[in-house]
Amino acid sequence: MNAKKWKHGVVVVAALILSACATPPAPPPTWNSHSPENEAAEYTPYLTNGSGTITGQAFLKQRGGGVVVAAGQVVTLDPATSSAIEWWKKAGTNYELRELTHPSTDFQKARKTAVADASGKFTFSNLPTGKYFVRTILTWEVPFHGMQGGVLGEIVEVKDNQVNNLILNHYAPDYPDQK
Repeated sequence: MNAKKWKHGVVVVAALILSACATPPAPPPTWNSHSPENEAAEYTPYLTNGSGTITGQAFLKQRGGGVVVAAGQVVTLDPATSSAIEWWKKAGTNYELRELTHPSTDFQKARKTAVADASGKFTFSNLPTGKYFVRTILTWEVPFHGMQGGVLGEIVEVKDNQVNNLILNHYAPDYPDQK
């Protein structure tokens, strides 16, 4: 076999091996249809001002003991309504679907965002009473190991005149059906 054919064969085999290792992206979820009237009624209480507050800090501890903070990362706050619970279960905790939001306009109107400061700290104020999903993305690159980290999240219940101090330092949990 001459050198040109041998090199071509190596390239073809390498391409086949690499393509076999690639995993296709997760398909986008299908959304259940929600009654617009019921959905609007669920979100209405969350579109007013209240007296609750969520303060927090987002970080992860690396295997070697180093700490990575979510400095400059967007932190989202979503009311835990039926469509938001569906989003959380189908996409909210999945890093591959991190940019996906529920198509509901009520979901998008009710979402609040904050940007974590240099220490990974964030605050949401004037919140009405209710349950919320707090979520951010925290990743970093490790040479020869690729991306580390993922979706950090928590479910929080806010009450009037209450300050909830939240530490986001674990991967987002599944939403328990019994809550």
